[in-house]
Amino acid sequence: MGLKEKFTELARLKKRKIGIAILRPIPETVSSLKKASEFADLVVVGAKIEGFENIIEENDDKASEILINLLKEEKVEGIVRGQVKDSYTLDVFFKKFNKEPIPSNRKVAAAVLQKGDYNFVVSGCSVYQGMTLEDKIYETERLIKYMRDDLGIDPKIAVMGILRPSSKHGKFEMLDDISGISEKFYEYLISKGYEAKQYYMEYETAVWDKCNLIVPSVGFVGNSWYKSLLYLGGWESLSCAYLDMGVVYEDGSRNETDYFWHIIHAVALCNKKSG
Repeated sequence: MGLKEKFTELARLKKRKIGIAILRPIPETVSSLKKASEFADLVVVGAKIEGFENIIEENDDKASEILINLLKEEKVEGIVRGQVKDSYTLDVFFKKFNKEPIPSNRKVAAAVLQKGDYNFVVSGCSVYQGMTLEDKIYETERLIKYMRDDLGIDPKIAVMGILRPSSKHGKFEMLDDISGISEKFYEYLISKGYEAKQYYMEYETAVWDKCNLIVPSVGFVGNSWYKSLLYLGGWESLSCAYLDMGVVYEDGSRNETDYFWHIIHAVALCNKKSG
């Protein structure tokens, strides 16, 4: 069973009330919400969209606050961030839920990209992630558990670097540091018995080899790569849930236009959590 089928099967178990922030309701976005309404009773925060429960708010930050309040007050069972800011919305979440903020380099969002029948999880798709060896290990170990427990997939890991062994080492300290971390990270994975291979800068080769967990060299590379695939490369984002938050909080990238799979995944997580 593919991931789309797995998420859909879970989402069909029970319809859930999901909040989503939409500030730019272009036709493609509205169409994706209407399609998802088979699985979710949607509360749309931001713009007015006919056919849905609406909370109209033009201000980006206020829309984030309303969305998190809906979750905190249990007026919705889960949220999809949609088109409001990532960092601000997350800060509001921690404040409203009286939680200690997770350092931005330690948050784990399980981003799943798909094209055709092939999909993979990408780590480090937020700018500040993966900057230290400890951060890479922390995030990857959690994603491996997610893949095995939630997706039923054994990880085939692509370790990305920034310099090949034959490249010009010693020219730029930052590149040497990143390469050193990637090398130690690869050695750690092998020592733990994981299936892993170094691909250095060749993300395309990792994709051609059908690796299912691709670990970018650092977050600022992973973020750009993820967005390039999503917006310019024709890939779909099936899910991007924050893990270990205690609630269903589906993230993503704010300039997406089709939220169907994010909503389906949020409903699936609600049903899995209660099952």
